[in-house]
Amino acid sequence: MKFLAYMAQSLLWLTVAASPTLIGVVIGVLLSMQAGDLYSLRVPFCGFIGFVIGGLWAERIRKTIGLDTFLGKLIGMPELNNSNKKR
Repeated sequence: MKFLAYMAQSLLWLTVAASPTLIGVVIGVLLSMQAGDLYSLRVPFCGFIGFVIGGLWAERIRKTIGLDTFLGKLIGMPELNNSNKKR
């Protein structure tokens, strides 16, 4: 059972770290397109920088409030649940 809990926590950690990684990849693609050289090391480098930032952010969240609490608050936002209702 500990293995399943570890796998769940690992997936939650990767979920939090994925958003800065994707932002870094997008920035790398934009920089590469602007320079005119799409096959350079800008994309993996910016993606790596985003993953490091995302990893540090995920570790901070894990140590302070917990990954499951953080993602639960994001999913359970009342603004998202009541998007169809008028105030």
